[in-house]
Amino acid sequence: MIILFVSLFVLIQPAGAAASKRITVPDFFSESVVIIDSNTGQILFQKNGEKQMYPASITKIITAIIAIETNDPDEMVTVSSKAVHAEGTRVYLLEGEEMALGQLLQGLMISSGNDAAIAIAEHIDGSVEAFADRMNRFTETKAGTTRSSFSNPHGLFEEEHITTAADMAKISAYAMKNEAFRELVATEYTDWTGEGWETRLYNHHPLLRSEEEVIGIKNGFVTMSGYTLSTAVERDGTEIIIVTLKAPSKEHARLDALAAAEYALSGYETRYISFENEPYLRDYLFPEPIPVTVRKGEEVSWNISSDQGIVFVYGEDDREIMKVELEERKMVELPWFSIDGPYTEIENEDDSRLKRLLDLFIITGFPLILTNGITQP
Repeated sequence: MIILFVSLFVLIQPAGAAASKRITVPDFFSESVVIIDSNTGQILFQKNGEKQMYPASITKIITAIIAIETNDPDEMVTVSSKAVHAEGTRVYLLEGEEMALGQLLQGLMISSGNDAAIAIAEHIDGSVEAFADRMNRFTETKAGTTRSSFSNPHGLFEEEHITTAADMAKISAYAMKNEAFRELVATEYTDWTGEGWETRLYNHHPLLRSEEEVIGIKNGFVTMSGYTLSTAVERDGTEIIIVTLKAPSKEHARLDALAAAEYALSGYETRYISFENEPYLRDYLFPEPIPVTVRKGEEVSWNISSDQGIVFVYGEDDREIMKVELEERKMVELPWFSIDGPYTEIENEDDSRLKRLLDLFIITGFPLILTNGITQP
């Protein structure tokens, strides 16, 4: 497996003169906004992106991706009294009811059921508190969050349950790399049958069922957080994550997401750089094609430092976009085979020991020492 270290040098946002000529930045209603390229993680715009705020139900993105990565969707979950008495939006689970984890995930992400969130957390870790510890470890190690602290699986208000738009964008981008998660959050509606409720659940995301380019993922609201929204949009192979926090209304959150999507998709695109035609490097390995965020239609070039093992990627006007540190080749000690001679009188070559060893060399590439009677140390 090839391991890369990728550094993004340029924050592509309106502060740059060249960028401002091409794109007009929307005037967002939300208090905090972050727009990133989902495949590269590059920030295209941010407004108060590092400000700690309350996420509300977009918290459930974390609960869902943890459950998908760690448990089988066919596992049966027994609903507790605590889950049944959850506040806010519910899918009306009953105490003692048994339901497949996969169905609970639908209740969690399509209908934003807080009771489903608690049932999932208790099933995985035995308690909400233990699951919250897992959430913090997971988001830090898997998504690279730095300014978040989660204390519950649903997002209902707690003073210590905080995040940033930048962190939620990282979490959203990470989750969207999982195919099962992508399918879940792209679900527009599903028929629901439980012991306490039978209905059709419609996805609460305000854009999913009306905008073709929107492919997920989650909305949220509690009084202290305002309206929160994480949105994934895709056009011509470019996937963008938009996180808006504390919009004054659901409609303002919707308008911000639409404006952010048009800003990003009309101005930027993901390009893939391939090294398959580059000459062999003695000391370094080239990676598989890597994604790069560029301005729409921008020419891209790169220089390779064979001494340092670094690829420098440039946009127009020699604008340095990123650098890639290549994996260093590792010397591998292969086993040696030693056989004694002499080899001048082989009557039947097909049956000879030498022939069999030479065949082994051809198949495996292991080096041989033909000692002609002298044993190698």
